[in-house]
Amino acid sequence: MALDREQVRKLIATVADTREDEIDCDTCLASMAEFAELELVGAEIPEALHRIRAHLEYCSECAEEYRVLLDAVGAVS
Repeated sequence: MALDREQVRKLIATVADTREDEIDCDTCLASMAEFAELELVGAEIPEALHRIRAHLEYCSECAEEYRVLLDAVGAVS
């Protein structure tokens, strides 16, 4: 299957945005609750959790999990 010009552009942009300190989905999901808790109360996010935010910006699957988590916490509060 050949890629069209827009698909190639998006692929190149994704590769260019890759960082050495990126985390995978498993790592993101493991720390997501802690990240959400801090964010919901407006606490400062520790440097170690900044990679969670970065991961959520480019991973639509984890971003969806995060939205579900926030909705669940909001429903309980």
